[in-house]
Amino acid sequence: MSKLNILVVEDEFLVAADIEESLISLGYTVQNTLPSGQEAIDEVNKKLPDLILMDISLKGEMTGIEAATIIGQKHDVPIIFLTANADVSTIQKAKISLPYGYIIKPFSEKDLQTNIEIARYKFENDIQSKIESDQFNTFFKSNQNLQNQIILEGEKGLEKINLPNVYFAQQSDNQTKIHLRDEVITIVESFEEIEKKLPENTFVRVNNDYIINLDKVFIAKYPELIMADKMTVITVDKEYKNLLEAMLAK
Repeated sequence: MSKLNILVVEDEFLVAADIEESLISLGYTVQNTLPSGQEAIDEVNKKLPDLILMDISLKGEMTGIEAATIIGQKHDVPIIFLTANADVSTIQKAKISLPYGYIIKPFSEKDLQTNIEIARYKFENDIQSKIESDQFNTFFKSNQNLQNQIILEGEKGLEKINLPNVYFAQQSDNQTKIHLRDEVITIVESFEEIEKKLPENTFVRVNNDYIINLDKVFIAKYPELIMADKMTVITVDKEYKNLLEAMLAK
């Protein structure tokens, strides 16, 4: 059994002393024994315990539930409530702070040990799941960002282009220009090379000199397109009309 460091929050001196004695007997370390919610918050801010045993009905302005809620907003630590009240109303209030256990007084050392070990096991599993979830989300967002960007060779060096910001690519005077809302980037690569790099589900060629972003089409009134924001008018050649219509209809 791991030697957990436990904070006890209990305002009845004899009960607190009995809990502390039981914890030591069971092989745990008692970080501190405190009588109020505010003192518990201050203690956790200074040193995070492995687990907190929190009496619900503390004397003073703050209940154990309120203290547990405040602690839970800043720290990941399992909290087990201690209470002499098993009524539905108390349990409903206690659920708000998402405790890892609920022990009814009076309780035995076996009850204490069982609840502590289950709470700690569940907490460790929750933390592992959170880590794996965060790693997955970071990986997903990273890949998603990569999918929304391409790097092209521009006149001034490599250019990182955010695809959702592209309105259209234009071939003009043997140069390729990427039109953003407020900027035009000249690219050294050929028009055909750029066409291969643009995702086919979003970008489509409409004539020999233009590849447009379907998401930026404001009005399609063949044979002309009007691009949103920029209000640029682009002519659609007949050979590209059917493909463009099908893609806009999706």
